[in-house]
Amino acid sequence: MITSNGFSLKTGTIMLAAVIGAIFLNKYVLKDRFNFYSRSLINVQTYLFTELGKVGGISAKIEGFNSLARENDKLKQDAKSIRSLKAQIDDLQIENDSLRRAVRVSERVQRPIIYAGVFNINLAPGGYNVLLNKGTKDGVSEGDIVVTDEGALVGRVEKTKEDFSRVLFISDPQFKITAKVVNSSTAGIAKGALNEGLYLDFVVQEDQVKEGDVVISNGNDIFPPALVIGTIDHVESNPSQMFKKVRISPAIKDDQLGKVLVVKMK
Repeated sequence: MITSNGFSLKTGTIMLAAVIGAIFLNKYVLKDRFNFYSRSLINVQTYLFTELGKVGGISAKIEGFNSLARENDKLKQDAKSIRSLKAQIDDLQIENDSLRRAVRVSERVQRPIIYAGVFNINLAPGGYNVLLNKGTKDGVSEGDIVVTDEGALVGRVEKTKEDFSRVLFISDPQFKITAKVVNSSTAGIAKGALNEGLYLDFVVQEDQVKEGDVVISNGNDIFPPALVIGTIDHVESNPSQMFKKVRISPAIKDDQLGKVLVVKMK
């Protein structure tokens, strides 16, 4: 180890031993004949002790820095572990909340449900569909209804295989459902319209309907009642026409699809 002025610990130790030996020789063998030399040696000895003390102080400081570095690394590891644990707790909380909502959906529709996940979304110009990771071996059947854990309608199971199922998405032109406006007597048939969402057909000019109204299933077909279809985002009235043009923005968006519930209809 070298100090800031180039002083070597090994060299200093050797020099200090030589000085002590010289002092011993002068004191006990030469009987203090060379007092000036002894004093010089004592001065050298003092210098060496001072320098060695500096070296020891630097060593202590270096060890202190190393200790701080080790402590810092440990704190970083602890923080990483805490973040990981928090993420697991948050995930469990989300899962728990989802399960509670799923139970409420099951109680509302009075039918058994199957938990599933969406692993592919096909938004082709001719039609919209999604693929589920559950199939016939899991109990999924054609005609089953797919919803979110909050009761928003996703679509209807159109085709099943052993390990997966294809769902006709709510915005597909082939998708139809009888529907009504919440807190209103207005009702009609909601039909998929691709990127425009859905249109609520057979709403007469006298029916009271406005943008922002919520549309739900009314249960007059194969779908359970009170499933949320979406919100009206455009109303066009024309006195020369029998029906209003009413457009619905789906409650479920394709970028929100993840875990879903399959409502058993058979």
